[in-house]
Amino acid sequence: MAIKVLIRRKFKEGTLGKASKLLIRARYGAMGMKGYISSETLSVFNNPTEVIVVSMWHTIADWRRWSDSPQRGEFWMEMQQLMEEPEKVEIFMLGMEQAF
Repeated sequence: MAIKVLIRRKFKEGTLGKASKLLIRARYGAMGMKGYISSETLSVFNNPTEVIVVSMWHTIADWRRWSDSPQRGEFWMEMQQLMEEPEKVEIFMLGMEQAF
């Protein structure tokens, strides 16, 4: 089942240029992973230091493979230095599971 992952980050003032470059590198890394479908980066209209990355994956296992990879770990360590607070990750299923 396909999933979407929302990652919310709040960056420190003055770090958006470096954060943008790091997010692009991370996206290219994710693109090479099995199960990656797409992603987009959104910034809050009135506060561009708040950024949401939405990625789509074929399965939760595909996302976890990327999430737990050493490559993403390196990006995360660099990203952490630019953020005001820890990132927030939410995982969503496409559609609704029926309980019958």
